[in-house]
Amino acid sequence: MLRWWKRNAEDEAREKCRAWFRASMHRLLAYARLQVDVDTDVEVLLSGVIERVAEAVAQGRVPAEEEDLLRYSMSSIRHEAIRANRRNCNRREAEQQYFAGAGPEPVSEHPRMSEADAEVRAQHIRCAVQQLPAEQAELIILHIWEELSIAEIARRFRTPESTIRSRYIVALRTMKSYLSTLDIC
Repeated sequence: MLRWWKRNAEDEAREKCRAWFRASMHRLLAYARLQVDVDTDVEVLLSGVIERVAEAVAQGRVPAEEEDLLRYSMSSIRHEAIRANRRNCNRREAEQQYFAGAGPEPVSEHPRMSEADAEVRAQHIRCAVQQLPAEQAELIILHIWEELSIAEIARRFRTPESTIRSRYIVALRTMKSYLSTLDIC
């Protein structure tokens, strides 16, 4: 979790932060666990908070004093936890709708397309997503229906953005080739 610090350890303020974070890590981790509803998000959330706090210290927005670091860190953890909990709630709702058969709305509804045609198209798109390997389907769902950015997905999977972007493109191409066999692209 502290790899980012090693790359930027030359700054004195960051060194102070680094020492403080190492000493306070268990306290921050416990607080983050109380704030987040899914344990798997805790480390990702905390590493993002650590980077943000370090940037704030490096830019001089937060003094590198223990009390200020604690206040800023706790506030950042609370705000990030709220965002993470909202994303998780939205994801769960979308998954429930998707797997209950409601599925996503048609990507682009043609003005002359009837409601029945739109439903058929939505069904084909759901089918195309189900044909994808699980990882590719998850990328499509997270990016299109969950509206997560490529950067957010990369952080979630702890994978470089370029890798996520290329996997996403491959998933779209696979879906397009499947849908072209149905003549609906």
